[in-house]
Amino acid sequence: MKKILILVDQLNGHGGIEKLVAIKANYWVDVFQYEVTIVSTEQQQKPLIYKLSDKVKFIDLSINYQREKSYFSASNVVKFLKNIFLIQKYILQHQPDFIVVASHIPITYFLPFLLKRSKTIKEFHNTRFNRRVVSFKTKALNYIESKYDYLVVLSQEEVGFYPYNNTVVIANPIERLAVNLIRNSEKSTTAIFVGRLAPVKQLEQLVAIWSKFIQLKPNWKLHVFGAKEGAYFEQIQERVAELEIQNSFIFKGQSNAIDSELLHSKVLLLTSKQECFPMVILEAQSKGVPVISYDSPTGPRNIIHNNLDGILVEYNNSDSFVAELVRFDEDSNLQNSLSEQALRNAANYELESIMNRWNTLIFSK
Repeated sequence: MKKILILVDQLNGHGGIEKLVAIKANYWVDVFQYEVTIVSTEQQQKPLIYKLSDKVKFIDLSINYQREKSYFSASNVVKFLKNIFLIQKYILQHQPDFIVVASHIPITYFLPFLLKRSKTIKEFHNTRFNRRVVSFKTKALNYIESKYDYLVVLSQEEVGFYPYNNTVVIANPIERLAVNLIRNSEKSTTAIFVGRLAPVKQLEQLVAIWSKFIQLKPNWKLHVFGAKEGAYFEQIQERVAELEIQNSFIFKGQSNAIDSELLHSKVLLLTSKQECFPMVILEAQSKGVPVISYDSPTGPRNIIHNNLDGILVEYNNSDSFVAELVRFDEDSNLQNSLSEQALRNAANYELESIMNRWNTLIFSK
């Protein structure tokens, strides 16, 4: 039986990485019958946010890095050394066949150099579009990453940002396609945003777009799902109030029923500064919900086929975004066509197919 060790920071918060770790770990133990252990550094005795199979072992090392400080600060260096010691001890005791670094954590920088017989895999969930400038730091990271057996990236476009030959393209999966779809004609005029309320999502642009659109189409509402906390959220909330659109631009907070919310929405909107491979696009498409997104580097264009299963808008062109929203609202045939093709596109990322790529390209080697 193959042994797989997955390294993460935590599994206590809502997030794409946390959900993907749970999906993969469960599949690998239940379907492939592998032995899977997840080791975290800062679970902080909080409950798991996503359910794990009873066969998956979960261990928290209680390293608890001080995130507000540099990893190289005095207090964190001590924690880092403890982290390295405990991981090395685990590897020597349990001899895993594969070690997967699933999130960006300090051990990333030292794992290839530890004593082991395991094959090492680093997953990347963020785009490398902005790391093309050559610097000492870039060269150091390139050297470390070149020592991994595999670097798993999410699209062929991302491969071009890695100057080595150990990259493997494995997209993120969706668990299932919706069976009982709701017809567009039966849905209310509701758009949806799902994600972190963070500057990278450019919600200030979404607010500006929506304020213009709602003047033309006042029957629409936008439901915004994400944690209502932090300075950026407060900034966006204030802007919504200034524009007096709080009755249509509605902050809904976090939800454990996003699947249902998506099913009842007509379209998902994205105005991100950059993305890598946004899972929310696939999750929407798997419910037959098309996506209108900026053609931001580099993710949306690797999932959405423009005007077939979604709409890509010229990057940061808010006027074009408004125009596409109006076109979408006024063309029921377009809505239906995009919805049907979105569901077909999502089928390319079904769980079994993606997990078989892991097995063929990595675990069988």
